[in-house]
Amino acid sequence: MLKHFAYLVILIIGFGCKNEMPKEYTINDKFLVPEGIDYSVDYDAFYLSSIAQSKIIKIDRGTGKQEDFIKSNAYGYMPGVGVLINDKENVLYALGGYYMFKDSLSSLFAFDLKSKKLLKKYIAHHEGEHFLNDLIMDKEGNLFLTDSKGASIYTLKKGGNSLELFYKSKEIEYPNGIAISDDNTKLYIATYFNGIRVLDIENKTILNKRDTLGYSQRIDGLEFYKGNLFAVQKGNEKIANNFKKLILNNDQTEILGQEIIDSTNPYLRKPLTFCIVQNKAVVIANSNLQFLDQTEFTFKKKDSIQKTKLLVYDIE
Repeated sequence: MLKHFAYLVILIIGFGCKNEMPKEYTINDKFLVPEGIDYSVDYDAFYLSSIAQSKIIKIDRGTGKQEDFIKSNAYGYMPGVGVLINDKENVLYALGGYYMFKDSLSSLFAFDLKSKKLLKKYIAHHEGEHFLNDLIMDKEGNLFLTDSKGASIYTLKKGGNSLELFYKSKEIEYPNGIAISDDNTKLYIATYFNGIRVLDIENKTILNKRDTLGYSQRIDGLEFYKGNLFAVQKGNEKIANNFKKLILNNDQTEILGQEIIDSTNPYLRKPLTFCIVQNKAVVIANSNLQFLDQTEFTFKKKDSIQKTKLLVYDIE
């Protein structure tokens, strides 16, 4: 995921020297239910968190070979959501928690990419219910995390030992995906009903109005790339599940329009998040989350479940 910037130059130079990325990947275990995904330049691999199995897997970008990064429940890891790779510090950040439980135990885990050992675990201590859902990193190495139950953004400052409440408001009720502008001045926060809200980081003020056109409501995965946003949108009775480009104005504070990249692929069922590798987006297309009971962690309609596809799109 283009959630960090330190190795962008290396990625652009080195990527072309390796094997071309496949058009799609197939997850071997159809009961994995992957939710978060990010890419490591150093290991040339994708890392995916599993909601159903409370683990993280690694997929080789060139060959598609798959292996566990951590086993189920290792180090107390819980149903997995957002994932972020910091190659510069050799750290994999992963969020985990029980969304359907009142006490979700939602936490941020930091793992060493090489040893696969847990470095530290962080939790949100503030009063009320929390569910840490997705995360982004700025150029300085500070993390910003969405708290879906708390209508909040938390931050973990570079070198910090605890999560700090950064912003809380009904303006961002039920935040999910999060992205950051290239100049590190704005956060793009995907709220379920009000659409993407643009937050000025320095002043902590919302810069745009709620979405009344439906361009950016029900967004899960969200990325800022070359001046615009890319997003996975969950469908409803009016729109199909889709992967789209959201076109920003020159100030990058308002959504002017949209371009649907894909809404017809039969595998775009219950899509969730994606990552960007150079000029390609790798999307978790059919997560199979709709078949999972998130209280009992059992599956219904097992015979209807197909293996998850990661679909690859050119986004230039």
